[in-house]
Amino acid sequence: MRLLRTADGGFINAVKIVRLADERGAPAGGGWVARLDDGGEVALASYYSAPGRVERDLPHLLVLASATAQKVIADCASDTCCCT
Repeated sequence: MRLLRTADGGFINAVKIVRLADERGAPAGGGWVARLDDGGEVALASYYSAPGRVERDLPHLLVLASATAQKVIADCASDTCCCT
């Protein structure tokens, strides 16, 4: 299990992340925001905001997020989807 520190000091299991949003350039001075498989989102700790840190330290997470997102999309395209 890979846990990531959140901006509020908690932790999030990387498996729950379906997408990462880079909001470092946002007017409010944001950082990385993790979009979760349950539709929620959580800001990651400022540690991950250093240039290239997510790409260098968490490349497996970016691949995992992509694979998880593809599964969610495939599930929602099936007749058993509960998204609607």
